[in-house]
Amino acid sequence: MSKSIGKVFGTSSVSPYGYENSYTNYLSNYDTTNYDKTLNNLTSQALNMSQNLGDVLPQFQFTVNGSDAARQRAEQAVYQGYVDKLQPQFNQATADLQNSLVNQGLNVGNQAYQRAMNDLQDKQNSALQQAAYQSVIAGQDAFTQSLGDSIDAAKFSNSARQNYIDQILSLLKNSVSGYQNQQQLYSANAAVKNRTAAAKQQAYDNMVSFGSKVGASIAGLGSVG
Repeated sequence: MSKSIGKVFGTSSVSPYGYENSYTNYLSNYDTTNYDKTLNNLTSQALNMSQNLGDVLPQFQFTVNGSDAARQRAEQAVYQGYVDKLQPQFNQATADLQNSLVNQGLNVGNQAYQRAMNDLQDKQNSALQQAAYQSVIAGQDAFTQSLGDSIDAAKFSNSARQNYIDQILSLLKNSVSGYQNQQQLYSANAAVKNRTAAAKQQAYDNMVSFGSKVGASIAGLGSVG
């Protein structure tokens, strides 16, 4: 505004207070209607946005959790998949071993028969344990993935909310023009008052000084006579 005011007022002054008086007159008559209306529309929009903040966006999220349900589903699905694949193989291997043992003359209750069946069952149990281990890994992967998804979702939600708030703050970043204008008026008027008071004091001091000089001159003339 200083450059435009300089163009309006120039650099000269018709009185000791001409510039400040011209400045305050200029500010007093400066039309801020359009700016104020526009700013009022923006601040009204900011108010509406702030009132709708809770309805438009969720609250900020500061904690997230992985899905234990997703972990359980993954474990169960992987383990069941292994079982569905292995069980027919187990059944066939058990039947083949039983037939082979019988053909060798080894019947149920025979020590060699039982030992062979136990060895087969141990191998099958080891396969099931490996299936369980793989299902746990799959469950952990599913939990980690769900945790990552939750973090990404929270980041997106928080970012969206912050962007919304930033829009509100952007609408409010300018002070009310009328208020700014009054502040400038106050400062300019204060400057006028200060200079006026200083000028009065200087005039008084000059008058006292002049009176003293006149008195001294009169006294000098009397002594000469």
